[in-house]
Amino acid sequence: MNVLISSGGTRERIDAVRSITNASTGALGSLLADAFAAYGGVERIFYIAGPRALLPQTAKAEVIPIADALDLEQAVRKTLAGNTVDAAAHCMAVSDFRVSKVTTVRRAAEAGGVEEAASLDRKTKIPSGLDDDKLILVLEENPKIIPLFKHLSPHTLLVGFKLLDGVPHKTLIEAAYALLKQNRCTFVLANDAQNIRGDAHTGYLVDAGKNIERWDTKAEIAVGIAAQVMNTLRAKS
Repeated sequence: MNVLISSGGTRERIDAVRSITNASTGALGSLLADAFAAYGGVERIFYIAGPRALLPQTAKAEVIPIADALDLEQAVRKTLAGNTVDAAAHCMAVSDFRVSKVTTVRRAAEAGGVEEAASLDRKTKIPSGLDDDKLILVLEENPKIIPLFKHLSPHTLLVGFKLLDGVPHKTLIEAAYALLKQNRCTFVLANDAQNIRGDAHTGYLVDAGKNIERWDTKAEIAVGIAAQVMNTLRAKS
């Protein structure tokens, strides 16, 4: 049995030395990989890891490093195309946006608008001194990665993750269920950033029947998700 886990956060390049990233550590993903590895039937774990993601302890994990959302898409495509993947957990905090242009207020004014303004050279370090000018970063949406899993590998059991910040519990669960339906997930873990503090991490696993299971630490979440996935796969076999 093979499992794919994406973990950590992506990093979107501004120039040769600067980037936009997020606070994801990949801690939950690493614990999840180790939880799956505890099952004898799991032979390989494809662990797609963002730049700062913590790595699992298990020797079953094959680490696939990526940097940005484009790298992630290519890694998912390659892994699913070349291997049988029985279950996938898309834990990674993927940036919703990437930088399409870096210009300045002065350039935009002289050109008649941001769209018309020439971009600074992003292949090198953008100079720090701007002579009282200001940078403008133009962002464009990254493509969503989660729809790829079932599109490329319909048989794969998919676990999605939904993170919101400071919303009512009902809103959180409804958003998780919407993600589940839209992307043909078997489970979605719903979590609120307000309830994540170090190892303390409240998560709600939602299934297609709107059944909910709650855990309150990263370790509990990892063990719980692995158990639910393995039980589901065994019931189908």
